[in-house]
Amino acid sequence: MLLKKILVLVSIFSITLGFSQVKKKEIKNASLISTATYMKNVEPMAGKKLIPGKPRKGKINPRRTDGNKIVPGKGSKGPDPLVKRQKSAQSIRASKAPTLIFEANTSTFSPSDPTGAIGPNHYVSAKNFEFAIHDRSGVELMASASLENIFPGESLGDPIVFYDSFADRFVVTQFSNSPNGFLVAVCQGPDPVNDGWFTYRFDTGSFPDYTKFSIWSDGYYVTANKDQNSLQNDEVVFVVEREKMLVGEENVKMVGFPLPGARIGGFYSPASFNAIGNTLPPDGDARIIYYQDDAWQGVTEDALKLWTINVDWINPGQSTIAESEELTVSSGAINAFDSTFDGGSFGNLPQPNDGQDIDVLQGAVMYATNYRRFCDYNAVVLNFPVDIDDRQDSDNVSGIRWYELRQNGDGQPWTVFQEGTYTSTDGKSAWCASMAMDVFGNIGMGYSTMGTTTNLATEDSFVSIRYTGRLVDDPLGTMTFPEETIAIGTAINNTDQNRYGDYAQLSVDPLDDQTFWHIAEYFEETGDNARNIVGVFKIASNVTSDVGVIKIDTPIDAVLATDETITVTIKNFGSSTQTDIPVSYSINGGTPVTELFAGPLSAGRTASFSFATPADLTAERSYNITAETNLTGDTTPENDCSSRDVRNLFSNDVGVTDLVAPQANGQFTAEEEITITIFNYGGSPQSNIPVFYSLNEGTRVNEVFTGTLASQESAIYTFTTTVNLLEFGEYSFQIGALLSSDEDTTNDVITRTIENAICAPTSDCAQFGDGITSFQLANVTNSPINCTTGYEDFTNDFIIQLNRSEEYTLTVQSGFADENESEQFSVWIDFDDDNIFEVSELVLNSQVITEINLDQSYALSLSGDATLGSHLFRIRAGDTNTNNGALLNEPCGSMQFGTTHDYTVEIVDEPVGPDPNIVTDLIVVSQPNNQFVITKTDPNAPVEERIYIFNIRGQIVASNLIRKDGNNTFTYELDMSFARSGIYFARLGNSKRNVVGFGVL
Repeated sequence: MLLKKILVLVSIFSITLGFSQVKKKEIKNASLISTATYMKNVEPMAGKKLIPGKPRKGKINPRRTDGNKIVPGKGSKGPDPLVKRQKSAQSIRASKAPTLIFEANTSTFSPSDPTGAIGPNHYVSAKNFEFAIHDRSGVELMASASLENIFPGESLGDPIVFYDSFADRFVVTQFSNSPNGFLVAVCQGPDPVNDGWFTYRFDTGSFPDYTKFSIWSDGYYVTANKDQNSLQNDEVVFVVEREKMLVGEENVKMVGFPLPGARIGGFYSPASFNAIGNTLPPDGDARIIYYQDDAWQGVTEDALKLWTINVDWINPGQSTIAESEELTVSSGAINAFDSTFDGGSFGNLPQPNDGQDIDVLQGAVMYATNYRRFCDYNAVVLNFPVDIDDRQDSDNVSGIRWYELRQNGDGQPWTVFQEGTYTSTDGKSAWCASMAMDVFGNIGMGYSTMGTTTNLATEDSFVSIRYTGRLVDDPLGTMTFPEETIAIGTAINNTDQNRYGDYAQLSVDPLDDQTFWHIAEYFEETGDNARNIVGVFKIASNVTSDVGVIKIDTPIDAVLATDETITVTIKNFGSSTQTDIPVSYSINGGTPVTELFAGPLSAGRTASFSFATPADLTAERSYNITAETNLTGDTTPENDCSSRDVRNLFSNDVGVTDLVAPQANGQFTAEEEITITIFNYGGSPQSNIPVFYSLNEGTRVNEVFTGTLASQESAIYTFTTTVNLLEFGEYSFQIGALLSSDEDTTNDVITRTIENAICAPTSDCAQFGDGITSFQLANVTNSPINCTTGYEDFTNDFIIQLNRSEEYTLTVQSGFADENESEQFSVWIDFDDDNIFEVSELVLNSQVITEINLDQSYALSLSGDATLGSHLFRIRAGDTNTNNGALLNEPCGSMQFGTTHDYTVEIVDEPVGPDPNIVTDLIVVSQPNNQFVITKTDPNAPVEERIYIFNIRGQIVASNLIRKDGNNTFTYELDMSFARSGIYFARLGNSKRNVVGFGVL
């Protein structure tokens, strides 16, 4: 038989551990379509003078918001229900010591962001601003050096390293905030020392904190802790064109998606499935996953929530994200979890010797969520930290809640196959884990541990790195290997932050697909305090007989023939040489064709095999080809097979895929060029292709692309005839390609709509601190202003109230100034409301900023006949020397260094607003059903403050950051309906003056 089914019954039985709730599911199209800002061809590391790492000052990658909003008393409490099962199964298996341990990096601070991956010949690792390359024995081939060596001029950090085994390429990433986005470097060959790099920048608008990268067949997927208050509408998940990046193409697209239906209200870190192993999944049906804790506001049950992404690179606007499964895991409280520590704050686990509490990384699905294909099912494993303290009023001990999800076939729903809560020995905390499956389905997991004794430092008390695992046929929900040690810490995290990690990473060796390589952070007493250590271990037992098809090599997408040769790659996973191996293939699930591969095939080796029996692939437009081995006595038949979808192309088929220019939103001219992308969907090269565009259903403009397009290639074409898009508003373009011999007209014509809107010029405000960092005028205080793209729209956040008969003081700060008085700013008010800032609307012209990060004041007054009502208010600041002076007063020009900020101004004749100097006490207003509204007005307070809710014992029951509004008022809505009756206290910030008590009935 072609496909083994021996595990299907186990999978069906295990569905009782998780089920999908039936509800209306939301689907959204991609809300962002863009291309890489640049592609740089970076020379190899070998023989190059490397730039040394330059540690940054200040906070390292500060999280941009606080944890999810906690409802005190709500959600699962008490001992974790899965701990007992784990403790009863611990150490069923004999211990397996690590085969290799080596230090990859050291650092003077934490989090050092340890990340690394193993390839056939190299181990590439990175820390926050550097990366290093070792051989497979841990010998350093390239000493730790700045990320600038592969990202010219940039070393902001938060790197991720991964090995794309399907392309034999290493990939290194980091984020950027100049402008906001992320950078991706793809090695040009398999050797990260001697091959160059294709380096790309992708802009994301707001800052993409805590990015995670994953491999899927149709792209590299990226999740980010971004736009926390609007993630159901703003882009927080991104996909970039993997295939183009692997070959260094410049026109690489990116699509961005929100998370529809997400119930998240603070820091969050979802994950995309990361394909490992030998066979890529089919295009599409990619999953994003995050957990939901019933202690969070708006969440009723502990659950795993999944979204499905389908990317259409030909028509990116048709790409979709949809709510998919929601797997309830707390039915009857049997498998409930408590992922909330200390009311949602980020200092949780006490260190020995009264060291400060460090971060348990709550709110994060830990990296990576590894996906692997087997013959009868697909599997993915994931984990996150949970509170397992027996005491309900204490959050000092962490365990690892882990899951294996299964899918009984491509396109089928995902279900919980098994779940467990892993606890470290002797009551230690376990957290910051990373896990994966080997080729047999065994699981390995590396993690951090720390003792719970705060005043006595024993061998096991400090942060240490350890691992465990389970074999595929072990009791479900348990890690059965005894805890093994990679490194024992000898000191606490002695930096001034409570951060830890932020990452650990376990990758699977591509040579045997069985050995795990884990990197994580611990602390030593001498030298650089934070150390990144790599531990190598194997869970699998030696297998004698196990072979499988790992790849279908031919045919590929083409105009297919009646006699296509099927060629596959076979691998011997076992320890003994194999001969006379039966190999089969089938087309679209039809009758198998079985032949014999004579061999010999040595242990660990691969071989190519071409079937003598060809296949007729001419009748359909697409085919699914499945191939497998059928060796007698094969130990693990689940890894015997591979499949591939192949398209039978039309010979002649050309269409258009995108409107490249004008961009979707911007300010356009009276002579705007129209640029489109043409794509050859067919199997034959094409030239002299007729193309057209029409505007707002008007007359078509017909021209001809005279170049030649090879099969499956695209080209950019710019029309010689321009259009007038000067007026503000929407414009609808129909664009198309009209090849006379075209055999499929469904892809010939598309429609795109763009809008001429207010300009939003970007600039660099991070490198030297240029631009406005603090703004105070009348009733509005906006401070500090974080640097993003250089442009910020505050029109909905702040309304400046001005009386046209009064004089005001505008107070600003900038992060840059010099003796040449080059840092200057100007202010416009759009009195005629035409969205254009004219010279006559310039109310402050080229004011000089002379001091760095200090308040500087300027007089601002309006004319007595200034137009009443609401208008746009724009302030631009920057380095006029670098920007050549004139750009400062070109309100839509992109400066090199500076900022542009927009506000709303309300101009009246009467006295306006409350006294901006009034400071109120912290006020708690009681509402029905134990709902409370907490407020405080303080113009001198920072724009963000942390609010704490304490019980009478002084324990934190809720904690969040809140931001004051345009009236300098902090507001926090608190749900105490689940809390026990008693007296509670609210505190805003760290001042004891900002404390108020209240009662819960």
